[in-house]
Amino acid sequence: MEVEDYKRKITHTDYGKGETGLQQYAHGVNKVITEKDFFRISKELLENDKRIYANDKYITLPTFSNYLPYIVGGVALAMIIMFLIPTDEEWTFMPIIIFSISCIAFVFFTVYFFTMPKKEQILNREDGLITFTGLLWQKNITMPFKNATFCYSTGGEDATGAFMLQVIRPTKGYTFEDFMIGAQSCYEDISLITWYLDKNRPLPPGDAFDEYSLQDFERRKTEGFPRPLYPSNISTPEATIEQQKEREKIGGW
Repeated sequence: MEVEDYKRKITHTDYGKGETGLQQYAHGVNKVITEKDFFRISKELLENDKRIYANDKYITLPTFSNYLPYIVGGVALAMIIMFLIPTDEEWTFMPIIIFSISCIAFVFFTVYFFTMPKKEQILNREDGLITFTGLLWQKNITMPFKNATFCYSTGGEDATGAFMLQVIRPTKGYTFEDFMIGAQSCYEDISLITWYLDKNRPLPPGDAFDEYSLQDFERRKTEGFPRPLYPSNISTPEATIEQQKEREKIGGW
């Protein structure tokens, strides 16, 4: 079976004039491997969720952007139907406003559903790239992972929805895109993402990568086991003790 190529052309390299300000953003999340027991990509996960694909070159992830028109459009349609059910209650100012907004939202997201561009989230280990969606009709964004700026969501007053990983779009307005893999916090997600996209480290834990582990080791061995691209607060050992000793002998780390 032919394997799809998930390599995408670079669309942005940095954030332009806003680069400095974004780097000082209070809710920034650094590209550091800090968590050891993070969410792991398993063979079972890939079998049960065909939206996810993972090997030693790419990981593709489902994105909320693909479901946005279904969710918002569906809620708007439900509101319209509810208002159209005959009742003895008189329509006052507020119900008219809510009904009008629901109609506008339904039409808007119906049009958006049929015209929106392809939405993708891709981690490219081979080239160190990250692909994420543009806002609404904007095309997907592909940029070097090392230049991408991540942050965490603040959530509501009760902290619901807080500490979810987000990436900042390098487009006008610097909007946010949720970039969660399935972990419990932004720090677990960024740990897995950083580990995977550091092509000088072995593949991260997860039996979905087992069949690619040896060829990835041989690739890094051929390259002389260059030192990691991103820092880690935990050890990222090779699959076997013998491989670990070989890396230490050749690469010195």
